[in-house]
Amino acid sequence: MCINQKKVKKMYLIGITGKIGSGKTTVGNILKKLGFVVFDMDVWCRKMYFNKEFLKIIKKNFPECFENNIFDKRKLRELVFSDENNLKKLEALTHPYLKNKLKKTIHRLRFSNDVIFIQSALLYQMGLEKYCAFVLKTYAPYEILKNRVMKRDCINQQSFENIINKQQDVLSFQRNSYIIETHKSLTILKADLIKLMIGLKFNAQRNCF
Repeated sequence: MCINQKKVKKMYLIGITGKIGSGKTTVGNILKKLGFVVFDMDVWCRKMYFNKEFLKIIKKNFPECFENNIFDKRKLRELVFSDENNLKKLEALTHPYLKNKLKKTIHRLRFSNDVIFIQSALLYQMGLEKYCAFVLKTYAPYEILKNRVMKRDCINQQSFENIINKQQDVLSFQRNSYIIETHKSLTILKADLIKLMIGLKFNAQRNCF
């Protein structure tokens, strides 16, 4: 589907992606404070698990994640990140919903915003990079990723490794992309983003979705 370019000449999409714990949310929050619209797919994915109808689908496909009819999200995480088939099954359930939500958001905002950021760890897996004028890739050294995620999510090292080993190395994708190093102060990170956005604003190519 393509947005009417005649009516929205200035609007373009920019992706934000990176491995777990690499600072996607931090970058997204800075951009929001700078006045940009950020569509956070991780947030919408979490909201899905509060939807009763969606939980029925999850129960049908992953009954072992329920005990006394109570959903255990941590159990689902263990299942999908320890088995590639389970991961693909879950993605087949979640990706169509997320793409549809993104399309609705873009069409709702297309007349009032010239930039929309798409924040997602699965940007490339979902094929969304082809709609983006540019992709910002968040990066931090492995040990920092590990410490951030283990502390934030209260998981052990093995669980962390199961997750990160299943995620694509987005740094290997080079076309129209910029690496954002997040292991620095928020002041410096904000300054880096402002400088980058000034450059991108002048050089962005409009895309359809």
